[in-house]
Amino acid sequence: MRKISAVLIVRNEEKNIERCLESIKWVNEIIIVDQSSTDKTVELAKKYTDKIFITENKLICNPDREYGISKTTNDWILLIEADEVVDENLQKEIISAVNENKYDIFFIPVKTFFIGKWIKTCGWWPSYIPRLFRKGCIRFQSSIHTNGELLSKKVAYLKNPILHYSYNSIDDWIDKFKRYTTVIAIESYQKGLKVNLKNTVKELLLKPIYFFVLKFFVLKGYKDGWRGLFISLSSALTIIMSYFKLIELYDKEKNSVS
Repeated sequence: MRKISAVLIVRNEEKNIERCLESIKWVNEIIIVDQSSTDKTVELAKKYTDKIFITENKLICNPDREYGISKTTNDWILLIEADEVVDENLQKEIISAVNENKYDIFFIPVKTFFIGKWIKTCGWWPSYIPRLFRKGCIRFQSSIHTNGELLSKKVAYLKNPILHYSYNSIDDWIDKFKRYTTVIAIESYQKGLKVNLKNTVKELLLKPIYFFVLKFFVLKGYKDGWRGLFISLSSALTIIMSYFKLIELYDKEKNSVS
């Protein structure tokens, strides 16, 4: 039987970490990269693994994915997040897929729940993500919107989903919204996105309208009731808030020079 290492990047996940780790305790190795949690995340994780590595808080998981993978000792990697669960059906499918040894990368559908309800619209289902792969077959970048660069064409898709309990409350959404918009603004700043009339119209008007219409009407968010409306509006608001935070960064730059 081929061996699998699970890799988690976490921060302040005491509410979720045990549920996640309990669902993957069948893997051969669990690697946890903790981004300086201030709650009981590490204490709880120690019940399942002693391979816990502490880094500084980077607001999102992506910058530490390669680091976490570098700490593994097995050929196969399962990427999982603290608010996710691998059920028994997916467990069996993963083990079977790895032992067949026909492919290097497996995309797994993610079944996302928003405040207690499975969201089937807004482009959230099925959301296939490469989460199971042979080490060295995906290269990860640090940016927020990336699932990694595929380095092999031997790709397949699993049927059973990862269960993703993304937001348990509006407060959960607000916490992530603050972090994500900050990261997006910093990335835009580093890429040199300028604050001018053209970009202001695009970022504060055209893109928000486009993504709201896309998610609520084209991707049928209206079928998920108020949750679909909230998700669609939040997509637009994320773009708007990220741009205002970009403006704030340029203001700080100007003030520091003057």
